[in-house]
Amino acid sequence: MAFKKGLFKTSVGRKNLMAFTGLFIIFFLIIHLIGNLILVIPDSFFPIEFWNNVANVHDMYNAYSHFLVHFWPVTIVAYILYAAIIIHIIDALLITLQNKKSKGEKYMVTDTSTSTWYSRNMGILGIIIGIFIVLHMAQFWLQYKVLKIEHDLYHLVLATFKVWWYVLIYEIGIIALGFHLVHGIESAHRSLGVYHKKIMKAIELIALYFSLVMAILFAIIPIILYFK
Repeated sequence: MAFKKGLFKTSVGRKNLMAFTGLFIIFFLIIHLIGNLILVIPDSFFPIEFWNNVANVHDMYNAYSHFLVHFWPVTIVAYILYAAIIIHIIDALLITLQNKKSKGEKYMVTDTSTSTWYSRNMGILGIIIGIFIVLHMAQFWLQYKVLKIEHDLYHLVLATFKVWWYVLIYEIGIIALGFHLVHGIESAHRSLGVYHKKIMKAIELIALYFSLVMAILFAIIPIILYFK
């Protein structure tokens, strides 16, 4: 009972839950990025059929996608991810409402004179990312995995990123994600009890460069495919 109260009822518990779910989502983003980078591998990289008749990017990406859909441990992790995203969103709303109710402060911000723009607008960034996730999953996950409308995910991705307005939506979502990650990584470590000045300085730098690299790599994929 105390565990439940500490986890869901107190501000510290909610922030810890926010930190754990956020860090898990970041782990997924890294894996997701690695898989997506297959899309921009040049076909010249495949001089022979070196694995399971994979001879080009088309074959490799579809083999990778088939593995993710049909390997049961990945399915379990996927459901954990869905739960983490939902909990993360609900927890963010609860923290925001609690802060506004108690002191009228915005999420995770106490001194706006020293805070960054993205730290003061985590809610707006979160909404943009939420809309992006819904559109992204409706376009790919729903059609490929649930409804099974499209059986060739590579062609679905390629056709989607030939549409300029979808590429634009994707880029906006990735920019919001980059800003969200910078502040989210810093806040997660503070929520988990890391306050040492030198350690936090290092974490801030890691968060900045990590988020920048992730955002750039995610963002260049649809641009490359659009002009491919």
